[in-house]
Amino acid sequence: MSTKKATKALRIAELERMLREARAAQVHNYHFADATVEKASMRHLTASGVILTLTALGGLAICDPVLILDGLSTATIEALKADLRRSFDLATLYKPKEVK
Repeated sequence: MSTKKATKALRIAELERMLREARAAQVHNYHFADATVEKASMRHLTASGVILTLTALGGLAICDPVLILDGLSTATIEALKADLRRSFDLATLYKPKEVK
């Protein structure tokens, strides 16, 4: 691959990553994530599993994909919901003056 094509491919990959991050940061996503995270529980995924992948902003892979058999525990689901609420509160902390 030529240098120009490689540079273009890297730029496209970077823009796609930035788009995924921007979409993930939209405030309405917290509602839907909170409402559907229960689907990853042991109650719903017995004899199946969840593939966990953690990626930081900027694209840094925190951990490689790992399979959690039988789904997530109730404690993990509740912890995720608490983190979603905390993150939502931070995302909506600054409001226009007219909004109370």
